Amino acid sequence: MRAVHSRSRDRRLQVRRPAEETRRHILDVAGDLFYSRGVRAVGMDLVIGTAGVANATLYRQFANKDELVTAYLVNRNEHWWQRLREAAAAAPSPRARIKALFDLTRQDMAEPGYRGCATLNITSEFPDADHPAHAAAVAHKTEVQTWLSEQLRAAGDANPDDTAGKLLVILDGAQVLAAAMATDTPGDHMIQLAEQLLDARLPAPL
Repeated sequence: MRAVHSRSRDRRLQVRRPAEETRRHILDVAGDLFYSRGVRAVGMDLVIGTAGVANATLYRQFANKDELVTAYLVNRNEHWWQRLREAAAAAPSPRARIKALFDLTRQDMAEPGYRGCATLNITSEFPDADHPAHAAAVAHKTEVQTWLSEQLRAAGDANPDDTAGKLLVILDGAQVLAAAMATDTPGDHMIQLAEQLLDARLPAPL
């Protein structure tokens, strides 16, 4: 009887794995389209055709476009956090961890096809605060500001929440300009401004 149960469990795992891979594939394809063309410009038929899946396959994973867009943003932001965690793990101090965030953003700006911050793009395309994708975008930005505040507090900033808010303005403003002007020069200004603010707010190293 135990062997029968084991075979049944194996069959369920075999069925589940392709569905998970299909979901990831759809998210990857939709993500590329949404980021490069804009969410509003991409219909579900285009996602289906580009992904090479049947209508039923896509709608089995995502009930509607709003659900797909929200999943895309959550997936993209999870990947972003993973990159930041890896970079921050190699940084020797809280200030160096903050610098790692700005360095990653500067690197992104230099990539071909850079279209700005995907999270900010979502808030622009879906300004309704009740939209799930907008809510996910705001939650992400709030997390980033909280993370900055934690690093600043560890670095000895007397007013970490205020400095974190200013750093986020520098970070996001530079991304908007880089995308709008199709140049990564705002990234250099972003780094300089962030360094100047940190110099002014953090105690001098001993």
